[in-house]
Parts: sequence; C-alpha cells; structure tokens
Amino acid sequence: MKFDKNGKSSGDTQMLSQNSVTFTPVVLDTHRKQNGTNFVRIRLTKNRVNRYIKTNVMVHHNQVGKGGHLKDAALRIKVDEMIRKMEDITATIIPTVLDIMTADEIIRYIASYQEGPFRLDFFSFAEEVIAEKKSSAKKTYTCALKSFKGYVEKEQMDISEVSSTLMRHWEKALREKYGPNARAVSAYTSCIAHIHGQARLRYNNEECGQVKINNPFQYYKPSRQRQARHRSVDYTIIQKMIDIRGQLSGREKLGVDVFLISFGLMGMNAPDLYSCSPPTDEILHYYRQKTRDRRDDQAEMYVKIDERIAPIVKEYLSKRPEHAFDFNERYSTYQILGENVNEGLKQFAERIGFKEKITLYSTHHSWATIAYESGVDKGIINDGLCHIDEAMRVTDIYIRKNWSVVWNANKKVLDRLNWG
Repeated sequence: MKFDKNGKSSGDTQMLSQNSVTFTPVVLDTHRKQNGTNFVRIRLTKNRVNRYIKTNVMVHHNQVGKGGHLKDAALRIKVDEMIRKMEDITATIIPTVLDIMTADEIIRYIASYQEGPFRLDFFSFAEEVIAEKKSSAKKTYTCALKSFKGYVEKEQMDISEVSSTLMRHWEKALREKYGPNARAVSAYTSCIAHIHGQARLRYNNEECGQVKINNPFQYYKPSRQRQARHRSVDYTIIQKMIDIRGQLSGREKLGVDVFLISFGLMGMNAPDLYSCSPPTDEILHYYRQKTRDRRDDQAEMYVKIDERIAPIVKEYLSKRPEHAFDFNERYSTYQILGENVNEGLKQFAERIGFKEKITLYSTHHSWATIAYESGVDKGIINDGLCHIDEAMRVTDIYIRKNWSVVWNANKKVLDRLNWG
C-alpha cells in the first residue's frame, strides 16, 4: 500500500482488493488510551463487512493526522509491509473459495500463516467487543473488564493466560469483595466468558481442526445469578411514605416521591422514568430498556397514570416536550438519579427505624407481591412487570395484549393503600 506526502494511504481513495477483499490502515479514536497512545489496526473489508486486525504498531496522537492518517513515514512503511503480507496470503486463496468466505474466516486464514505460536492481547480484543455493545450492556462489560484487569494487575495479557484456574480464583475474589450472592459475581465472569467465546469464534476453525485458542470454559462455568427473593417492601411501609411525604424535603422527599411514582406505574425503573416520552391521555408509552433487546415486542409498555398518583407525578412533569419527567433536567444520567433516590430512601428508612434496605428497584418486587396478594393472576403480573417468560413466548405471538386488564390489576394494587 502506498502513502502520499500527507500520509494518506492510496487505500482511502482507491482500495486495493483481492477479489472484493480490501485492507486499510486505521487509527480508531474509540481505542485511544488515556496517555494518548493507540495501536494501528488493519481494517479488512469483505462485502461491506468490516473487521479490525490489531497490529503492534503503537502511535501517539500527534503522529496521527486528520482522518486517522499516519504522519510518520517510518510507521507508514511498516504498516504498508504488513498489509502487503496480508494481501499476499489472501492471494493464495482460490478465488471461488474466497467468494464465499466471510471476513472472520479470512482473518483466521491469515492468522494460520503467522510464524510462531498464536498471540492475541485479550484486553484489546475485549475493548473491540465492548465497543459494539449497547449502553447498559456496555457499562456492565466495561466494569467487568476493569475488574478483571485489576485482579490480574496487567494492562496486556495474552488470551492463552485466561485459564479455568484463573477464573475460579477471580470468582472467589469477587465473592469476597461483593458478597456471595452479588450480581457482579455472575455478571462479570459471564462477560469475560462471552468475550473469550467471541475470540474463539473469530480465530478458531474447529471444523477444519484449526484451534488457536483453547477453551478454558469447558472446565469452568460462570456461576448463575441467584434470583433475589423477598426484596419487596410491605404495603404498611409504603403507606407511611404516603402519610409523611408532605413533611419531607431534599433527597429524602425525592426518594419517597420517586418510589411512589415508580410503584404507582407498576414498578417503572430509573432508566425508563428518566427517558420516557410525555403521556398521551394520561397514558405513558415506552419500551422497557432492561428487556427490550430480549423480547419480540421490544418490551413495549402502556401504563395509565392512576388518578391517585397523578398529584405526585404532576410535581415532576417536565416542561419540555421530549420527556415525561424532569429527571433528565435535574441529573446528567439515570444512574445518578437512582443514586440520589436510593440515598433518600435510606434516610427515610432511618427516620422510621426500618432496618432493611429500601431501593428504587424494590418497587418492582413490592408491586408484584401486593398484586399477587390482591388476587391478580401471575400471567397478568408478568405483563405488568414486562418480564421475559419463555413458557409464554409462543403464546404471546398470538395474543394481542389487553392493557385495560393490566391497568385494572394496578388499580387493585393501589386500592390496598389510603392515598388521602
């Protein structure tokens, strides 16, 4: 590959190809480290599908020009030679075979020509996987990777070092740090297992006997998250919230009010309270963020604002047309909203001498528990909470949801309390 005097590769204007395969050097801002350094990557494109091959060529931000072009001539020559080798290897593939190969298969083929043992920096690969994740999942994966890095005390680690023994020891450390039943134990280890699986999927070709990355997860399985039980708040505590909310101020009032709003909206959680659109005819329409990617209906919800919680809701309505509530005007993220709400609920619990922990997520459990105690069918409770029920997935395709049934269930729940 040739570069002009400005450091722009000829591949940016007229890409070199091997039967529809192109190689282009890129420097991705999304992978820049805090010290300003980054690695050059080779973008392999096949039928408009891009994959990135990390090189060992490190550049500083001042060595990269506009559009990610390399300024340093010596670095350009080095990257040029790498691309030539990749093109030469790709040229050995029979054209008719190359036509049907995917971008990942071509990368595996190129990797098979490498001299010496296979090497892959697990952390760099993990960052590529995480970059493609959506917001909530991306946060969990980022925290998991940070925790794993902290445990091994390395900034670079070959994927061969990820072993079943290491995973078991890390899991033990997570349990000691967060508690035996903490969500982080199962979530973090599962994230690392998924990332490792993506690497095997890309670089191994087990059908052809090419196994460059061994699978330690044959011998270690991330622990399953134990379902939290009895995290509901008794309706007598919720009644105290209603009775004294007028006497509260600051975060304590915020915590109690948002708890009551969430409870009255069938356990609506912080991300959805933060981002949902304004109501139409007293009905909130939104897609529950926690389960939207795992449900065929995208976790669509219609929630009627009951007249008994309407006065509290009114205090927090946004004056802007984009959102129902003004929480995004008060706080920069829904996480910060949740932290402030939970701190307020902690103050409320201390006020009334309640020893157990109350959080915003308790509304989900509380609504379900009180609904069940009020004679609401479990299937309707499931619809109200917008959970995932594998047993009902096929049935849900054929049944059009009657939201008035769900709203009536919510009415029964709210009937258990005296709203004054």
